[in-house]
Amino acid sequence: MKDVELFDALDGLFAYDGGATDSGIKDELLRERVKKELQERETISKDLLRFCYGHYTPDKGYGLEDIVEFIKWLENEMNFYF
Repeated sequence: MKDVELFDALDGLFAYDGGATDSGIKDELLRERVKKELQERETISKDLLRFCYGHYTPDKGYGLEDIVEFIKWLENEMNFYF
């Protein structure tokens, strides 16, 4: 899975699970692919950090609390722990 595809999937799945059913993604096959990618990718910590730096920026209206919610979602919904 390429970075762009992973980042788009994370964004969409997180949005859907957070209640944005119009703009989010409900796709359980994609969710399983992403879970597998999270577990198998050797550079996942750095990649997730790049995702957060690129996505959760103040100029887009996001703050630190949004990153905290994303990390909680990774743990609770995606079974991924750092």
